[in-house]
Amino acid sequence: MSEPIEDEVNEELRRQQLKSIWDRFGIYVIGFAIFIILSVGGNEVLNYFNNQTSEKESIAFDNALILIEKGDDSSGFNQLLELTEGKTGYKGLAFFRLSSESLSKGNYREAIDFLKKASSEKSLTKNLRVFAKIKAGLILVDHGNISEIDILLKEVIENGGPFSFHAKEIFALALIKDGRDLEAQEIFQEIVNDASAPPVLARRAEIFLR
Repeated sequence: MSEPIEDEVNEELRRQQLKSIWDRFGIYVIGFAIFIILSVGGNEVLNYFNNQTSEKESIAFDNALILIEKGDDSSGFNQLLELTEGKTGYKGLAFFRLSSESLSKGNYREAIDFLKKASSEKSLTKNLRVFAKIKAGLILVDHGNISEIDILLKEVIENGGPFSFHAKEIFALALIKDGRDLEAQEIFQEIVNDASAPPVLARRAEIFLR
């Protein structure tokens, strides 16, 4: 009979020990469990709303293009403007499309301004921001001045990389338009001499040097 009684005593001791541990650390266990639930659930909720937002802005972008194609430029333009305040990659697409639409209508300053806004939009990737500067620089060659191009593309040129050669070419073209052919030739020669220059740009630079 002693064994059952001993077992009951041991069981009671274990219960007391567990209760003591729970009394001391139970709140932390509960807190950790809640943290895990909220983290996992929070990520799922966030992903859901991100997907919902992306789908909504995708539809809005497509609708804007349809309106423009149908000749309702004003409504399509306004929808694109609304998308520039969005939260997904369609913000960047909206800026670029607004610039293209403005350019097609001869609103050069407006087209440049949209690209400048895209180039400073931190939610866009670095390459997209630099590409926006390159596009703006091209428009500025014919519809701006060299000082504005210099300010816009200086950092792109100094940072190096593939886009720097495009920026150099644009700046050289601006120099030619400004009557500074010798300075432009120096830049074209830099492009030709640089082994990392894209072949297409190197060939174009050689043509300007002839």
